[in-house]
This record gives sequence, structure tokens and C-alpha cells, in this order.
Amino acid sequence: MTILVFPSALEAAANFAREAGQWGRRVVGASSLEVDPNTPAFDAWARLPFIGAPDFFDALAALVAREQVTEFYTPHAPTFHLLEHELPRRLPGLKVIGPGPFRRQMDRVTDALADGQAGLGIASAYAQAPSPLPAALLGGLLAQVETIHGECSREKVLALCGIVPTAPRGDIVEIGALYGKSSYVLNRIGAWCGIGATLCVDPWNLGLSVQTDAPTHIQEASGGWDWDVVYAGFLVAMLACASAPFNYLRMASADAHALYVNSRAVTSAEFGETPLAGSIAVLHLDGNHDEAAVAEDFALWGPLVAPGGWIIFDDYNWPHGDGPRKVADRAIVEYGPRVRRSFVGGGAMFINLTA
Repeated sequence: MTILVFPSALEAAANFAREAGQWGRRVVGASSLEVDPNTPAFDAWARLPFIGAPDFFDALAALVAREQVTEFYTPHAPTFHLLEHELPRRLPGLKVIGPGPFRRQMDRVTDALADGQAGLGIASAYAQAPSPLPAALLGGLLAQVETIHGECSREKVLALCGIVPTAPRGDIVEIGALYGKSSYVLNRIGAWCGIGATLCVDPWNLGLSVQTDAPTHIQEASGGWDWDVVYAGFLVAMLACASAPFNYLRMASADAHALYVNSRAVTSAEFGETPLAGSIAVLHLDGNHDEAAVAEDFALWGPLVAPGGWIIFDDYNWPHGDGPRKVADRAIVEYGPRVRRSFVGGGAMFINLTA
């Protein structure tokens, strides 16, 4: 079956063609322009008259017959409005895909607001207090975060959105950022609540990323990444959506810790100079999951967490190893009465220290 996309000159049309092509669909593009920059995105391309031209429907019918088109997609609102009304009588066998650009966009907005409103209840439950976040902010964040690759589940995102607003003033430090999915959540909520600077630490290095305690197939998975591309992906995500103050260190956890305790600022070419508080409000441990690596990260950074602050051990419930669980359990015992509360959310262990 073949899909016709018109007008193909819009970027949304090219994006649709690429996605449909990944699913094995043949996609024909058509435009009223003499030169369409998106022509290479389609399996075939043709020129059609503008929709107001008297010969538009005759030309459309000829193209549909020639290319054996069965479905039609348009990201262009006026085209959708016209064809929604005219196709049933002119080309009744041609199916229009989707609800149309206006409805599609309105659905995105209403869905995001509904997700945000529902998410506030979950975030508030994790915080054990009403969330200060607007539904529109949370809904937008839940939509945006899914554009960033990563294994941070929605449940964990909502847990982060619950606890970050309750943190004391200080730095938000993340050990292990990958593409920046949880980095974005921590930074956006932290900045909105005025908690402090966000600092992401990750070497983006194969040798330091292999988790030797995990099964062989998990170890081998790290070798499938081009870690320079992963690092570039982090920059693509965070340069577009980071809220100041934000920065990162591309280095091992121990090296970053030495810099952190001896400096009150971090500088990068992309984000400039970022002042730091030197005390940690939220510590997110999501680096190498080997027990020794988690233990080292916690030993280095844990003592810097401020009273009332949070320590998050990612993948406390992890089917491929128990390093985070063992270290987190020991931490809870060692903290003793300093633990105000602890809970598991989205597979991560959240520990809140007394103020």
C-alpha cells in the first residue's frame, strides 16, 4: 500500500515519510513548488497544482491512479479541510490519515494538560505534600522528556517531580547522564523551584561504562554505543532545553568530585561558567551499576548532601544486577536516624535526610 503526502515541502511531511518508511511503507510526495527540498525523503515525487487551481482534483486523481495510492496524509491545515470535505465524493477510495493538523495539535495540548493534571496527584503523593508545579509545566515536561532517549520511566520522572521541590537550596548533582533524559527533568524542576545549579557528570567512555557485574549480554550492549555520539546527543538535548544555572563535566566521577570540592564553579565551552553552592540538594547516582562503582560514587558524593537533601540510587530494582540495591541498603543502615524517609519509585531508591 502506498501513502501520498501533500504538500511534501513542509518539514512535518518529510518527518512523516521517514517514519512511515521505517515501517516498510511506500511513500510518495507531492508539492506545488517547482523545487521541493524534501524530495529525497520520498520513494517517488510529483508536482500537483495548488489546491485552489481548477485542475487540482483531476491531477490528484491521475497521480493516485498512477502510483496506486491508498492513503493520503497532509500536515497542512487548509489542504486537510478541503480534502476532508471533497474526497468522499471525488475519490471515495482514498483514506485520509489522522484527524488533521488543527485537531492533532489541539489533542496534543489537551492530552498534555490532562497528563500534567494526573501527574500532579502522583508527584504530590511522592512528596507527601501538594505539588507547587503548574499542570501545564508538568504536562509539557512529560511530553518533552519522551523526546530524549533513556530508561527513566514516567513513574520515576513523577517521583523526581515530587521530591525536587521539597529539597533544600543547593546543587543538583547527577552521576551518569547518558543522553540527558533525567538530567532534563532534574534541571527543569530544580530551576523552576529555585533549588540551585544542576551539574551532570559522565565520562561518556566505553571503558568506564561496562558493568562487569552484569550478565555478558548487558556488558556487550555498552559496546554498541558510539560514546562520542551519545555525548553529542546529551548536548543536543540540553543545549536546547537546559535552564540556567546548568553545566556538566565529561570525566570520571572521582575526577569530577576532586574538582567539585576544590572549586565553586564549573566551566564548559557550551554553557560557560556556572557557580556552585558546594553542598548538594539532590544527588542522583546513575553511573556504572557495578557494586564497587556505586559504592565509590556514594562514598565520594554522599557526604556532600545537605541536611534535608535527597540521595537517589537509580535501578535499585534492576533485573541485571544488585549493585545499586546493596549500596542503597547499606546507606540506609549507615544513615540510621538521619533518614527521614525512603521509598522506591520507578525502580529507584529515594532517600531523604533529616533537616
